[in-house]
Amino acid sequence: MNYEKLSKLFYKIDADSYDKEFIKRKSSYGSYSTSLTVRGFRKGHLTNDSFELFYVNTHELMKLNNEVLLNSSKISSLIRQLPKFVVKPYFNKLIINEAQSNNEIEGIRSTKKELKEALNALEQSEPQHKRFVGLMKTYQFIDQIDSFKSVRDFRKLYDELVADEIVAEDAPDGELFRRGYVEVNDGNRTTHIGISSEQKITEALDALIDYLDDESHPQLYRYMVAHYYYEYIHPFYDGNGRTGRLIVGSYLSSYLEKYSAITFSYAVNKNKEKYYKALEEIPSPLNRGEMTFYLINMLELLLSGQKGIIEDLEFNLMKLNRIKNYMKSDQWVDYKDERELFYIIITINVFVNDHVMLSVQELMKISGKSRHIVNKVMDYLEEQGFVELTSRRPKSYKISEDCLEEILPS
Repeated sequence: MNYEKLSKLFYKIDADSYDKEFIKRKSSYGSYSTSLTVRGFRKGHLTNDSFELFYVNTHELMKLNNEVLLNSSKISSLIRQLPKFVVKPYFNKLIINEAQSNNEIEGIRSTKKELKEALNALEQSEPQHKRFVGLMKTYQFIDQIDSFKSVRDFRKLYDELVADEIVAEDAPDGELFRRGYVEVNDGNRTTHIGISSEQKITEALDALIDYLDDESHPQLYRYMVAHYYYEYIHPFYDGNGRTGRLIVGSYLSSYLEKYSAITFSYAVNKNKEKYYKALEEIPSPLNRGEMTFYLINMLELLLSGQKGIIEDLEFNLMKLNRIKNYMKSDQWVDYKDERELFYIIITINVFVNDHVMLSVQELMKISGKSRHIVNKVMDYLEEQGFVELTSRRPKSYKISEDCLEEILPS
């Protein structure tokens, strides 16, 4: 028999066979029980059923788990091949993409320009009154977020990540979390009802912390189960999706690496229907609390994000080889400083943005050269048509389109 969803088998086999299949799955050698319970949910209403979440480590799930680990190793290897000066700008590009996707999933309006300005404000230690500074700070240090040891840690993350973006009527009205009723609606129907009181929210979050510490469960499965359970608890009136995806990202970054972790929302945003369907199927009474197929879907999403990064890095590293060959030509032999600065500009252009502009100050910081040398070099590169002056205050440059087309023809 193919391994199918219990909710499908219910309509294919008789009731006795269905019950036997459920018991077989729940008690099999490859089964993991979580001690986390959920209320049944059907047609917009909670049912009287209660289920312990469990999953079975099927061949398909194990295969996906191994693929994620192999891709993570590949990403780390590719990142090591990047010039050091481009590693941080490249990660910042991923942060902006991820934050934009996370906002889009929740219907929060933000532009990449806004997010980049928030990131710049953070890096320059400007007063943190700009929108999304907290969001960008959290993403930038995603691999430094401590594991959650107290329910207060969930509130702390909420305050740092989304509190400034939440309207007053949706702010937490309990000691740490919400006190009142909350439901999720997709515009046509109710798809979820959160846990009913702050006391029960706190108890469920305590259980979630215990589960996150349970090393008898494989890490990837554990973190994805925890992601679902946090969304099921729904501790806040608003901001649960953004904080929930950041929580799973923080654990993934500690187990894999931050590049895989940071693409999770980006992958979800491209496959929102798959993501929400996977979440909504779990509390169905016919599903009996099984999470195997949810885990398969989540690992597939994670894999799609990883594959996107791998393809991007491999393609850009091929471009980098062409750039290196170009820089070996005779025209650069007597122009060491010019060659170094132009290599920096074109490499950042390839890995970060086709239209990236770099100021004299930024070029000084990256290259370690004096203002006098940088100004002299940039005057030469502009005169030769390699770069264009885009701003006088601050003095900034971008690579010229003709030059880019000559070196890296599309």
